[in-house]
Amino acid sequence: MPFYEVQHTHPLSTSQKHSIARSITQLHSSTFLTPSLFVNVVFHNLSTQSPNSDTTYFLAGEPASHHPNGPNRILGMVRTSSSRTKAVFDDLAARIEKAWYDALGAPTDSADKASKKMHFITFYPMIAARENGVTIPDAGNESSWLKDNMPYFKSQAYDHGDQDFRKMIEEIDQREDLKELVKQ
Repeated sequence: MPFYEVQHTHPLSTSQKHSIARSITQLHSSTFLTPSLFVNVVFHNLSTQSPNSDTTYFLAGEPASHHPNGPNRILGMVRTSSSRTKAVFDDLAARIEKAWYDALGAPTDSADKASKKMHFITFYPMIAARENGVTIPDAGNESSWLKDNMPYFKSQAYDHGDQDFRKMIEEIDQREDLKELVKQ
């Protein structure tokens, strides 16, 4: 359902990406009662672009000082509703930012600190989407959506051998918050 894009100029190892992706998935999934299968995270290493390319990131009207492609940032395309307040997203952003710094570790010097700095985390609304063969529900309608689509999910898992759906059904069976949604 959500789509998180991690745009970074600080180089990230595979294990750092995995740690950040797991954290974003867990934080979003538990905050908004979403099965993990529907939390998408992609990484774009902007530092691999040539410093002489046409890409120049500006802050306060000036080219970014530490890298021409700009600072590290995370953009989240998410479902919104009146129950998903700014305060909820502010808290989620703070926890994602902490996960970023936990994955990268303490800076070794001022240049490393500037390179690792998370400049911003922003959320923007998703109007509509289809994912994994189903229409994504409006925020707050996860319970009926899970129940209505469970036959399809089980068919994908057991009749078609889709391991991702199998893991999702196991997750629903193990997570009390998701089990409660399916019961409602």
